[in-house]
Amino acid sequence: MEDIANSSIEKIRLEEIEKQTKLREKREMENKISSLNKAIRDATAQSEKLELEREQLIKVTDALRKQKLLEECRRDTLSAQFNSLKDELKQLRAKSVSNHLHNKMVSEVWEMRSEFCKEIYATSDACDIQTLLMKPGCTKPVYRNIHKKEHNVPTSSESETRLQKAIERRKKSLAERDRLLIEPDAGEEFLR
Repeated sequence: MEDIANSSIEKIRLEEIEKQTKLREKREMENKISSLNKAIRDATAQSEKLELEREQLIKVTDALRKQKLLEECRRDTLSAQFNSLKDELKQLRAKSVSNHLHNKMVSEVWEMRSEFCKEIYATSDACDIQTLLMKPGCTKPVYRNIHKKEHNVPTSSESETRLQKAIERRKKSLAERDRLLIEPDAGEEFLR
């Protein structure tokens, strides 16, 4: 009986060891499962975060691509405008040179004209033009006296009196202006 009791005890002990081993394996398995679940949750969160970052980067790259296209259009426009202004400047320079020559010729013509006018005035002052323009109908020459016009130069006393009158008029106008500035623009005083 002792053998049976020993074998039953041994059997129970083996069953206990086996239960403990199974329990230990079960705990290890649960630990592994929980750690795997945690790793899956972390990986899912990380992938969601990376997906959001990817979407933001796509938006940023699209915006940068649009901005690049705009800048290229601006550059092309400015380049075309620069080229047209450059051509216009060349034309204006060529025109300026021709205008300068034209102006120089015109000024020379005006100088010649003024010299001719001076000569004509000198000749007309020296001669009687009316007799030269008349038809030779009579044989007797007609002489006319040419009086040179004298410019009226005011004397110093006349200049002094005119200056004094101008100064008085100025003082009166300044006084009137000051008086009008002092008067009110609105109210009873204005109506008065």
